[in-house]
Amino acid sequence: MDNIGILLSIAVAQLLGAASPGPTFMIVSNASIAGSRRLGLFAVCGVLLATLTWALLAAIGLGVVIARLPALYTALQVAGALYLIWLGVKMLVAALRQREALANHRVPSMSAREAVRHGFLTNILNPKSIAYYSSIFVVMLPSHASSWLLAAAVGTALCVSAIWWMSVALFFASNPIRESYRRARRWIDAVMGAVLIGLGVRLAFSR
Repeated sequence: MDNIGILLSIAVAQLLGAASPGPTFMIVSNASIAGSRRLGLFAVCGVLLATLTWALLAAIGLGVVIARLPALYTALQVAGALYLIWLGVKMLVAALRQREALANHRVPSMSAREAVRHGFLTNILNPKSIAYYSSIFVVMLPSHASSWLLAAAVGTALCVSAIWWMSVALFFASNPIRESYRRARRWIDAVMGAVLIGLGVRLAFSR
């Protein structure tokens, strides 16, 4: 396969991986509909920072390190599970408190820093990212890939992720979506919180 074919394969794999439902999707969509377009894009910035980190690590041989240090993978898995459970509990508590907040016209929202942090940590602490990025760069890149091809592969993964997650953020920040959310905010937040807790518990016990 030539270099263009390799990069196109990475682009397709990255798009399919990003589009699969998961905690990152929930974080970006929630920041957009519960906060604003601006907060959604800040969450995307956090996701892209994590994407860049994983892609760079995979390009320099992260898979080999993880294979030799399985305890590192387990530690990351536990940390990611605990973080998802913490986010879920936080959303459930917020949903329970929203009736009083709405009555007093005080609806709290996350800050830009929190949006970036949630986007980054949700993605960087997901152990599936290790297997995903490692497999992409191990399977699709030749064993003696040049520096420019590695850089192009990382850039391709980052660009595809940016296009997808910005599209998600802008879609959920649209007025019809946000108006629908406002009418059922408590229940949507409660469901999202419960799903995040479920994902965290499943991640904690998966081996």
